[in-house]
Amino acid sequence: MRDDDAFDQRLVRPAQAYARLYPSITARLKAAYDSGHPLVRQIARSLGVEIERAEGAREHHLRDAHRLSPQETRIALHLIDGGSVATCAEALQVAESTVRTHLKSVFAKTGVRRQAELRTLLPPGRS
Repeated sequence: MRDDDAFDQRLVRPAQAYARLYPSITARLKAAYDSGHPLVRQIARSLGVEIERAEGAREHHLRDAHRLSPQETRIALHLIDGGSVATCAEALQVAESTVRTHLKSVFAKTGVRRQAELRTLLPPGRS
């Protein structure tokens, strides 16, 4: 591992956790990127790529391991990341009853019984 790779990993892991807790990171990264400073632009690009890669890996894991549909995957991830049925419905622009219907399907396919158990669907370090 090069020194740059080690630096990227030390920076990316906290950024991924931050992005899940504070979705406003996207706007902040854009503002930093737009500042024009070359190092800030490079860091912002690296963070964006790594966050996108990590999110993709989480989605693929849920789909492959549990045969979830794309919508079921989005709902499961939203709830795993601390969202509620109401915020999920708002984010996906669907009715709460639709989210609950998909959630029942997620429960059936994965064997979990409660929303709090959804975190167990992702390997450690991915939730």
